[in-house]
Amino acid sequence: MINTKTIAIGGLFAVIAALFQLMPTMFSEAFVFLTIFSALPIYIVSRIKPRAGVLSYFVAAMLTMFLSIHEGLFFLCTNGIVGISLGICSYYTKKKYIIWLLSSLMLTITLSIMNYGIGIPVFGTKIPGAMMIQIAIIFLFSMIYNILFYYFLRFIFNFLKRLKIY
Repeated sequence: MINTKTIAIGGLFAVIAALFQLMPTMFSEAFVFLTIFSALPIYIVSRIKPRAGVLSYFVAAMLTMFLSIHEGLFFLCTNGIVGISLGICSYYTKKKYIIWLLSSLMLTITLSIMNYGIGIPVFGTKIPGAMMIQIAIIFLFSMIYNILFYYFLRFIFNFLKRLKIY
């Protein structure tokens, strides 16, 4: 069961995640780098309560898709999946290598779906080499990205926890 406070935090953070993801749509493509921060609110809610994190993930995706299908898809397959996978894994285990591995597998799967299933090149261009080499490159990128992002998200989460924000 999810209590009212968690639902309210989840809803508020879903809106914040959607706003970060929509920055390039609302302002200009120059703000595309800010979309990475859309993972932060989803991570926080997922760390507090995984069920609420999943709900916030889908609410943020729907809100984003109302204004931009493109950004909504990117949220579902990139920033949102990073936030939710790191948050849920951190909730259930403190073993960093398990958190990194599971989150990197999730990101690799969603990036592969975008790259090979939908046809959107995830790095802006075709990845060289055979299919297994391409997936290995995507996984290596996912692993490095998730490790770096894990420390950033954990720092912000612990900072907010000390301030008793949630």
